[in-house]
Amino acid sequence: MMFLRRIMQYRVYRRLVLSYLLHSVVTIILLSFILYAMFSARAVQEIDRSSKEMLSQVSYTANVVLGQVKGVTGQLLIDNEIMSFLYAKEESKRVNYIASLFLTRIQSVYPFIKNLSLYNLTTDVYIDSLGLPSNPDMIKKDEASYYGFFPREVEIAGKPTLRLLTFKIIPDRSFGEEPRSAIVVDLDETYIRNYMQSISSSSRDSLTFVMDATGTVLSHSEPQYFMEDFSREDYVQRILSDSQSQGSFIHTIDRQKHLVTYVKSTDLDWCFVTVRPYAELISNITELRNWTILIVILLVITAVVISLLLTGNIYNPIKALLEKVNSVGGVERSALLRFDEYKLLTDAFTQTIETARSMELNLNRSSRVLKDSYISHLLKGNASKIAASTEMKREWESQLGESYLTVILFQIDSYRSFKEQYNTFDRGLIRFAISNIAYELIGKSYTSNVANIEDDEIVLILQSDIELLHDSLYLLIGEIQDTVKDYYKVSLSVSIGDPCASLSEIRDSYKSAQVYMSSRLFMGHGCLVDAGKVNEMLKLPTHYPISIEKRLNEAIKLCHQKKIQKEIDDFSTFLSGCTFPNAIQYTNFLVLGIIKEFEYMAEWWSVDSDQMYRTMDEIRDVETLDDIKRMLTDLSSRIEDTLEEHKKNTGVIKNEKIVEEMQQFVIEQYAEHSLSLEAVAEKVGFSSGYSGKLFKHMTGTSFNDYVTHIRMEQAKLFLITTNDSIAQIGERVGVYNVPYFTTLFKKKYGITPSQFREQG
Repeated sequence: MMFLRRIMQYRVYRRLVLSYLLHSVVTIILLSFILYAMFSARAVQEIDRSSKEMLSQVSYTANVVLGQVKGVTGQLLIDNEIMSFLYAKEESKRVNYIASLFLTRIQSVYPFIKNLSLYNLTTDVYIDSLGLPSNPDMIKKDEASYYGFFPREVEIAGKPTLRLLTFKIIPDRSFGEEPRSAIVVDLDETYIRNYMQSISSSSRDSLTFVMDATGTVLSHSEPQYFMEDFSREDYVQRILSDSQSQGSFIHTIDRQKHLVTYVKSTDLDWCFVTVRPYAELISNITELRNWTILIVILLVITAVVISLLLTGNIYNPIKALLEKVNSVGGVERSALLRFDEYKLLTDAFTQTIETARSMELNLNRSSRVLKDSYISHLLKGNASKIAASTEMKREWESQLGESYLTVILFQIDSYRSFKEQYNTFDRGLIRFAISNIAYELIGKSYTSNVANIEDDEIVLILQSDIELLHDSLYLLIGEIQDTVKDYYKVSLSVSIGDPCASLSEIRDSYKSAQVYMSSRLFMGHGCLVDAGKVNEMLKLPTHYPISIEKRLNEAIKLCHQKKIQKEIDDFSTFLSGCTFPNAIQYTNFLVLGIIKEFEYMAEWWSVDSDQMYRTMDEIRDVETLDDIKRMLTDLSSRIEDTLEEHKKNTGVIKNEKIVEEMQQFVIEQYAEHSLSLEAVAEKVGFSSGYSGKLFKHMTGTSFNDYVTHIRMEQAKLFLITTNDSIAQIGERVGVYNVPYFTTLFKKKYGITPSQFREQG
């Protein structure tokens, strides 16, 4: 129970037990499998070797039988009585009888010979020792060889069918003459089959058979296969095509593995084959497997016990140490199967170190935050407001005690878009990364301190022992700009303030850097500016370009986009020759002039005036001349769109009034027979073609159809309210032809005027 509790509760103990157990079990199972496989393979090899030896014995026996057949044939050919029978030209009962006795005597000496036959092909006389009928195949006159072999079956009335292996000898075979005699030796197939059955008696499902070179079975342990053609079997084809005299292989027959062993005769064209089911090669394979499994189980149980004992001995020191830690530290127990001893020990021994390290980090972080805050207040000129001890301020000031201090100001370009793209947390991370990159790169050559002032500003205070800065600093700043742009897709503009000789003057260096940064308006994003570049860009005072304002307003009124863009480009070119304050001031003047010129739209056309005055607020966010051009282009486009929309609406209203006037004229003059489109066009002051198209465009119907509609509607009213005739009503609505009036009315309403009056 103690082992079980440890396994369930302690993770390290559980891993040790499982490691020992897994190693032992895998080793035992693998070793047992290898031994079992080796034994099985060795047993199969021995059985295969034994089968080959027995098949070789059968093959040897067959060769001996063949030799004896040849010996019997020789004895017959040297006997005078036999030769007298074979070459007799006339039949002699005496010769036949003596030859028959000689055949019987020889056949009794050789038990494997079932029958001996003699054929005299001249006299067509046949004798044998067993009394079998003559076989017509034996007396063929066209034999190509003096020696032949074939299996056959002979049926005798009242007796079992005989299976014979027949040797036919033509003693006087020549190409010039036809054979005159034949000797036939019939071997008993049962003799060879019994011998083969003695080989396969160890396996009830094994098969042993003899076949010739064509795959025809000469003898089989199963008699029904005698003279069957096995040449279509895959394993038989493999045997026949093999040039080796003997061999064996594994083959699948009826989805079951079999061991096929074969030996080819050296004298006869026979092949002796055994086919054994692989699963029955070892008669006690199941018993062997069961004993193997039992031994494996016993060894596994032994391995479990040994693993528990070894693990307990190894685990005891860890357990003792863990108990001491628990008694001192009061470590909480984890859930079942989650109790990690190493983790508890690590936590216990590192807790004090982690606590001290955490306190150190907090102190360093607080000190850095206070230092950054102090530098920020120092740059803004209110360092006295920072809540820090005098010793800390003295220490920080001592770190800034170099001869010359210079403020390098990094400002994020397109900050408005930057704020819209990133949330507050992400912006803080990017600013922190920029400050680290700047500190690391410049820190390779200079002593520096970082301070984050505003959202778009990062300040680096550079300390040096000389007043003039090296060219290498400009290269480092360019590297910082490229690195930030590559990694964060953020453009930085940089300005270098004037060097100062004391910490009290650091605020002046910061202010000069801010002033120099205003040159970004003319130099564009990603610029690097210092006092030298600002002095090169000193400009003379200029006057506000009122002519550009007038031309721009006129272009906007005309909705002339190319001219609008040209005037904006001219204004940008003009600003490039101004100072920064003048450029911002003149931009305000221009925007205000445009708004005043088109302020009437807010009153007349219900346009939101805040949309135009909002541009005044956008001027505070411009960073470059391109920003000013985009702002002016956007303002002009909005006003231009409003003007275009007003012109479109004015045209629609005017057209509606013209069409209404035409419709009113028709209503008033429908009774006039001479009412026409030309008369209406003259009334409204346009051509008849334009008037007709305008009327159809605005109403969706032609002018003539509209006149007909008005006349027929009035006719309906007269038909209901008066007793006038159809002709009189037609005249009253301007249609003097009665049939034509009737046609128009029926086409309009589907019935004639008379029918309409009757229905009414």
